[in-house]
Amino acid sequence: MFIDNDFILNPNYESLSLKKEKEIVSYLLSNGISLNTANIITDKLYYKFHNLYNIVNSDEKELLKIKGITSKKVFILKNIPMLLECFLINSLKSDSLDLKKKDLINYLIIKFGRLKFEAFSIICLDINKRLISIEQIFRGTIDSATIYPRDLVEKALSLGSSYVILSHNHPSGIAKPSKADIEITEIIYKAFFMVNIKVLDHIIIAGNIHYSFRENGILDKYKDSISVGV
Repeated sequence: MFIDNDFILNPNYESLSLKKEKEIVSYLLSNGISLNTANIITDKLYYKFHNLYNIVNSDEKELLKIKGITSKKVFILKNIPMLLECFLINSLKSDSLDLKKKDLINYLIIKFGRLKFEAFSIICLDINKRLISIEQIFRGTIDSATIYPRDLVEKALSLGSSYVILSHNHPSGIAKPSKADIEITEIIYKAFFMVNIKVLDHIIIAGNIHYSFRENGILDKYKDSISVGV
């Protein structure tokens, strides 16, 4: 997970951030009621659930037990992640992914970090490494997903991709790749190489943490093995 430099430099960052967070939540909940009333509701939410993550992921019945919380307000709270997803997708489309890596990681964490099943996605980029689309291709059980490299290649080609980034989640909460993850990624890497599409990374999401194949040198090993075989 990326850490804002202000967190390190400013000892009051955490309290200031929480204050701003609660202020935004209050504004979201203030439709049809006074801001003062919304502030009281927000304080009750944070007292019971402690943080925004817990609030958003709480059972609807538990949220409705808070005085002042209605079904409409539950809808607003539950859709905060969707709003963030839309914001990050638009950000990713605005510039090269070389400059938007942080936004990509945050998007993947929000989109896939809470899933109870394993899902495999492909991030398709154009010649300038701008986002074309993020496609969930395969869905599996809690600890596995069946991957067909041909389907990934066909999807990337159909979208006119020049580069791709692979991503899947680990519901177990452990981001480190398994032996099977490493082996299938090599097969996929070589399949894309054959059609002149470069795999830039494979990112594993586990809760709010991630693992990058590129940053850990695994993709370089695939590249070297291709060079040796040529």
